[in-house]
Amino acid sequence: MERTTSFWIFLITAFVVQVNGQSVEMDDEKSALMGSKVDLRCRFVNSDPPVKISQVTWQKLVNGIKQNVAIANPSLGVSVAPLYRDRVIFKSGAVRRRTPVLEDTTITISSLRLSDEAMYICEYTTFPAGNRENAVNLTVNTRPTTQMSLSTPTQVARSSNVKTPVASCTCSNGKPACTIRWDTRVDGEAMTQEYSNQDGTFTVQSDYILVPSRETHQEVLTCVSTYNDEEFTDSVTLDIQYEPEVSVDGFDGNWYLNRDNVQLSCEADANPAVSLYQWRVVNGSIPSSVEIKDNLLIFKEPVTTDLEGTYVCDATNSIGTQSASVAISVIEKPLPLVATADLIGVIALLLAAGTLLGITITVVVLKIRINMKKDGNSKDSPSRKPSQPARKKPGDDIQYSGKFYEELPNTADYVSYRLACNKEDYPEPFTPPINPPLSFLPQHPYNSSHGTNGPTSPTFTSSTLPKSKNTYSPHTSIQGLSSLPPGVAPYTFPKEQYV
Repeated sequence: MERTTSFWIFLITAFVVQVNGQSVEMDDEKSALMGSKVDLRCRFVNSDPPVKISQVTWQKLVNGIKQNVAIANPSLGVSVAPLYRDRVIFKSGAVRRRTPVLEDTTITISSLRLSDEAMYICEYTTFPAGNRENAVNLTVNTRPTTQMSLSTPTQVARSSNVKTPVASCTCSNGKPACTIRWDTRVDGEAMTQEYSNQDGTFTVQSDYILVPSRETHQEVLTCVSTYNDEEFTDSVTLDIQYEPEVSVDGFDGNWYLNRDNVQLSCEADANPAVSLYQWRVVNGSIPSSVEIKDNLLIFKEPVTTDLEGTYVCDATNSIGTQSASVAISVIEKPLPLVATADLIGVIALLLAAGTLLGITITVVVLKIRINMKKDGNSKDSPSRKPSQPARKKPGDDIQYSGKFYEELPNTADYVSYRLACNKEDYPEPFTPPINPPLSFLPQHPYNSSHGTNGPTSPTFTSSTLPKSKNTYSPHTSIQGLSSLPPGVAPYTFPKEQYV
């Protein structure tokens, strides 16, 4: 009894090990366009030691019920259900042999239909492991058809400003549903709706709505339909009908007496074109000398005051009638006309003057800003040193009435003069500079042959200097000046203190 129990436990364990080592490999989902073909992969992964495959069955799950599609049996061969016989085959040639090899039983479905969309089951029957199966979801998509058209061939512009559908774009029988957008410069809005069809496809329709007007005539509307990664475009041109927009041309304000060859023209923008022009005069009648030719009013005779008045043109098309008028006045003499070249020259001159004025103002403003900036920097800068007082010149304090000092011709004369001066008058810390103002020297130098009072004071004579040069011996006694010319007083040099 114990041996029997152990045997069955061994068989069950071996069976479980074999079951765990086997699987059916398939894709989770597949998709393809209607009319194309698709491969549904199915492969049996066996264990070692392998089990025996008794049969492979492809089934379609419809509303929870399995329907056979194709069967492969090692003994009986391959069999395909009548509904799929012309469209389903086993892809591997080894399966189609008399003794098929069934490890790879992938099938190919051609000429896909929307009804082929379903879940497909691949089931392996083995011994002694039993059945093993897996499933794949097949989605069949359809490329839509697109169409664009005007809502009506023509639209009429009305004064009510009511929005009207002017164009329609349709993306029909698509799966999945497509998207629609409008590409146009016309101000309007789109109204889009999506419909589900009985076969599982979708139809999307979009209408473009706007207020028909003269400005929207001949404008282009473009519809862009997007399906998966594809774009489909189509365009239409709006045909908007509107009543005439009228103006009267020809009167330049210079209709003078006896002027020849004048006329008025009635200009109209209309869709459809104007079919009738009519001329009239307010509170009067058109002179008999005036010829009416469609939209022209031709004055055959010279201008007289009888032509004065308000002329009206009525333009009519199938949509309506609109009018325009002009008041004609006659003057005695022609107005002075400015030649075109002169007018262009005046305009150019004015432009140049304006440009020059603008540049001048800009330069002045920039200069003022720069000066203000410099002043602000000079006031705010802590490193700027205060200005030094002007150095006092030696001759600024000399009081000498009626006499002037003669300038020395060169620096050497000044040095000779300085050596002749009394050094006691120039303390060492305040020694004058090498080049003082030349006006410090006397106007009439004295020639002296007297000796000096000190042994260290040098004596300069007229023989050592050029003629008309200054020589002087400091500390010369008053008695030594007795040889001066009559009427000439001795000159005393002032004592200067330099700062």
